[in-house]
Amino acid sequence: MSSDEEKKAQVERLKVEGNALHSKGDYANARSKYTEAIALDSENAVLYANRAAAYIALKQYLDAGSDAQRAVEIDPNYSKAWARLAKASYELHVWPLSVKSWKKALETLPSAELTPVEEQLKEQYEEGLKLAEAEQEKSEKKGTALEQNNLRALPAEEDRPWVRALKMEDVLTANNVLNTSAWAIMNAYKDFSDGVRYMKQIKKTDAGIQGNLNALQFIVGGILRDDRVFHMDCGDWLEKLQLQVQFELAAHQGWSTAGPEAVKEEAVKRLEEKGWKAVRGALAATIRAWFLQAYFADRSGESRSLALQYYNNVVGVLEWGAKTWHDVPTEDRGYIFQKTFIRAIKRMRMGAYLAALKDADEEAECTVEDLIDMANQMVDETTKNTPQDPSDLDGPIDKGAWYSFYVYPVADAHATLGAVFLQQGLSAKQANDTDQAQIMLSTAAKFYNTAAGMYPPDDENYPLFLKVAWEAAYHLGRPLDETLAMCKRINDSLPGVRKIWEANMADKLKTHLLDVERFQQRAYAGLLEKKYTKETPSNQVSLTD
Repeated sequence: MSSDEEKKAQVERLKVEGNALHSKGDYANARSKYTEAIALDSENAVLYANRAAAYIALKQYLDAGSDAQRAVEIDPNYSKAWARLAKASYELHVWPLSVKSWKKALETLPSAELTPVEEQLKEQYEEGLKLAEAEQEKSEKKGTALEQNNLRALPAEEDRPWVRALKMEDVLTANNVLNTSAWAIMNAYKDFSDGVRYMKQIKKTDAGIQGNLNALQFIVGGILRDDRVFHMDCGDWLEKLQLQVQFELAAHQGWSTAGPEAVKEEAVKRLEEKGWKAVRGALAATIRAWFLQAYFADRSGESRSLALQYYNNVVGVLEWGAKTWHDVPTEDRGYIFQKTFIRAIKRMRMGAYLAALKDADEEAECTVEDLIDMANQMVDETTKNTPQDPSDLDGPIDKGAWYSFYVYPVADAHATLGAVFLQQGLSAKQANDTDQAQIMLSTAAKFYNTAAGMYPPDDENYPLFLKVAWEAAYHLGRPLDETLAMCKRINDSLPGVRKIWEANMADKLKTHLLDVERFQQRAYAGLLEKKYTKETPSNQVSLTD
């Protein structure tokens, strides 16, 4: 047998083994078999399509889409490959590509005399196309609504928190005031606004797209510092951002369609062939593009599961790169592998996981245990890597960076743990498990108090987290003198908070403050009427009408 025949036989054997593993539900090992076969025959469409199927089963949709795309490039008439590209695109909410791919899957089936199997495939493809077209129509409406809502939500320019913070900068500097949320939001705005200014230079010409290659770096940097800075100030903001992402990915030869496994493989290969200059920009553009996909999926509430997919892809590549190239200087591998950048991404992911659990999103595969692990790891990693001297900061060195990359991540981790224990405590209370409720609610109160104490007292999260700690104390039946003292702390903080956040105060905080006001009015009325004493359990004061 010739060497070519031996290779062909080996490829076939690996494919058969992969198929058998896939049939048994062992998708990870099936993927490995197909990968081995592809290494021997990189022009085999069936192998790529089969690995795409394994990736779909593993819910690694970016890698599935990349493989399916490669399969249809090799064989444009391969119906199953088009269907897998359609499925992967659907799960990634890339509706136009999903619609197009379902249509191609149908077109590449025989036009007549279909076998029973082909008839079944046709029905599946038609159903897939119908679903994709419906989602595309909904997405177009949601996109318009998202843009309009963000435009309407902006307060007058002089009342925006970052503008108010910037007006305070000279006084804060002159008096060496550090314990304020002004620094984080103003520096987030400086980055974000620079990025938006660069983004607005983007334009299409006869020669192609022209623009500034620094836009995504600053837009993403601003969001990671303090995502409350995000706003859209023109009607075509999202359109410009999409064009900017396309421009930077193309300019840096980033991986616009590849998944994390393909990116890792291609990055190593390109590094060996072309060096860091060719890899650094490509990785940075790809990671920032993925982050924006995750951020908008989470922010819009359209799909928590999609947000978590992209966040996990980002974190997976960043952790892999930081470990693989741990001894490579930052100027070579790039800032995205710095601990502060990875930590900021993980902070955003932690928020998305919490939102998914609160929404009870069944498609988002996350558990309470996952969230607790994330929060504990955030506390441990940040504490371990917090420098004693601010001049040793890993990343941006300014007053806002200390809060953005060292304080807020830990504070939010404590608040996340507080949210978990609060929910468990309320559930235990509802189930009449008094002892468990006491333990969980007490723990929740401690975590929220810790989180509040870490935020500057003029940040909107300070009274917000204090209020949730108060809520736990209320359900515990703590005495009125204790919970009324907590209300006073909340109220005392509000004048300072309003100096920066008044016009942009989160809706959830406004709702919580109404609860506090209602409780105080009823508690004090009861005390005056001798209905209550200072030792009366707080939960005897009704919060409902």
